[in-house]
Amino acid sequence: MATPPASALSTMKRKRPFDVPTAPASQPQDANTGQNIMTQVHFAVEYLRKKDKAMSFKDIITYLSIPVDQDRDSVAKTIRRILRTHKRVEYDKDGFNGQGSFRYRPVHPVRNADELKAYLQSRPTAQGIPVRELKEGWPDAIQAIDGMERKGELLVTRMKKDNVPKMVWQNDPTLSQPLDPHFKAMWHTIPLPTNPDELRMKLESAGLKPTSAPNANLLAPKPKEKKKKAPRRGGKQTNTHMLGILRDYSHKRK
Repeated sequence: MATPPASALSTMKRKRPFDVPTAPASQPQDANTGQNIMTQVHFAVEYLRKKDKAMSFKDIITYLSIPVDQDRDSVAKTIRRILRTHKRVEYDKDGFNGQGSFRYRPVHPVRNADELKAYLQSRPTAQGIPVRELKEGWPDAIQAIDGMERKGELLVTRMKKDNVPKMVWQNDPTLSQPLDPHFKAMWHTIPLPTNPDELRMKLESAGLKPTSAPNANLLAPKPKEKKKKAPRRGGKQTNTHMLGILRDYSHKRK
């Protein structure tokens, strides 16, 4: 029997026993369709955050470059359904003449100075608010916070590096009492030692404990604990299960 040429063998190897069927037009070509939809939802939420105003769903879909399909299970309708219940989206079904509106919902419902004052007063605790969280829904928060601090309406802590506001608390300006100018002038005339050690020694001589004084408990050496010796155990006793059976013949030893 004659052996087929090499070219024929290579052609035979390339042949497939069956043709791979193509996916139908109605089936999504992307196997990660769900992941792709959640990615589009993330982009939509970020778009609403940057715009900081009510937007129609048509504006959102146009930004995402997604065609509006009349199919019940289309990508656009799935995104709309997710955005309506998203925790970072405010949905108003009556917005835009009943078409529905979408707006970004920040961590704190604050977008101006008056809303910040009202929000701080309505909180059940006096816990501060990070400025970075306020900036999510209020991009111009830093300028307003600086002005409110000058008016005595806020207590503000700042970053050491660039003096940018870090945390804010509610403040009541009516509780701020001005000092007597004569007392302030007298206070500033008190000379302070230039050497920190000299200042500490004067405070200690007056019976006061300075904050820079070393902690005696930390400086005192800890006594070494002596290890307790474990009690010596006798030899191992065997045949304990036959104590009531065996007889004692130790008295007959010579």
